[in-house]
Amino acid sequence: MTISTTRYQAPGFGASVMLSALHSPLAHGLRRNRCELRYQARLSGRHIALPVSYARMDDSVVVRVGRAETKTWWRNFHTPRPLSVWLDGRWYCGTGHVAQPDSLEREEAAAIYQAAFPRAEVPTPDPVIVIELASAPEPMVGVQTHHIQQRGLWQRWFTNVTLGELLGFAAPAVTGALVRDATPVAAAVALLIAGVAEGSVLGWFQAGVLRSVLSGMRSSGWIRATSLGALIAWAVGVVPVLAADGLDTWSPWVLAPAAAAGVMILLLSIGITQWYVLRRQVTGAGRWIWATALAWLAGLLAFTGFTSPLWQPGQPTALVLVIGIVGGLLMAAVMAAVTGVFLVHILRTQRTAP
Repeated sequence: MTISTTRYQAPGFGASVMLSALHSPLAHGLRRNRCELRYQARLSGRHIALPVSYARMDDSVVVRVGRAETKTWWRNFHTPRPLSVWLDGRWYCGTGHVAQPDSLEREEAAAIYQAAFPRAEVPTPDPVIVIELASAPEPMVGVQTHHIQQRGLWQRWFTNVTLGELLGFAAPAVTGALVRDATPVAAAVALLIAGVAEGSVLGWFQAGVLRSVLSGMRSSGWIRATSLGALIAWAVGVVPVLAADGLDTWSPWVLAPAAAAGVMILLLSIGITQWYVLRRQVTGAGRWIWATALAWLAGLLAFTGFTSPLWQPGQPTALVLVIGIVGGLLMAAVMAAVTGVFLVHILRTQRTAP
């Protein structure tokens, strides 16, 4: 079943990260004073998702706009406009408007906000948005139905992505076995090409599942993003191949930070490049960056834990290849399982949005 939801975009990377945190199951404390607003811009017609601090009293929500001269979004509400608000893990519909300066409504709204944030000042020039909630949250029975549908999604994602990564990883696995005795430069170039092939195959299998649940998802963009991320990751991975003899001369004070930076780039590369595509489809897509980093970390640990004791110098190429492919299958399954859990969580948020 395709999710035919309006595509909302955060105004920047920082906002996307904050939205991801708000929808995280671990963000209960953060959600006490922050929420997500969704609205359609008055002039451009764009659909915007925005994290804001809020105070609530009964069916009203108050949002103070600090440093208003540096922001423009609040000007959309000089006249009342419909919007949606993510509060306490539920979506509400409502209407928002800027309270008139020096009005009784503005004073009451500022008092509500001040009570919720005793240490925060509400200067008179700061605009205050008043949101009147017009509908109750979606009943839990709907969420349970989504859970039933999403079990099938996780299974399809796990099966397809495991197969895609296994087939894709066969390219660098075979290449690595064949270039063991090649020069470092030749081996590095061959592995980079194989890494791009791996990313293309993985991206193609992932896109096949995403197209079935996200209207407007284009396979070509997702495949290009995944290939680029894989190329970046493999570029970091081949550094030890090119500098194997020179690494011994590096100071530990240089080698340790460089290795840590390399690991971070390796783990985040695919997630960041895929996020650039996914952010056009779903809100809170920044969660995907950390999901893929965690998934690849778990997958690489599984691969290393399996292959390291089995790979020995002087083994036949065929045996090296078999060990690598089995390790690749284990890595692919772990990565697919973890990313599948996060994908279901992200799409559940989109399904319950109005």
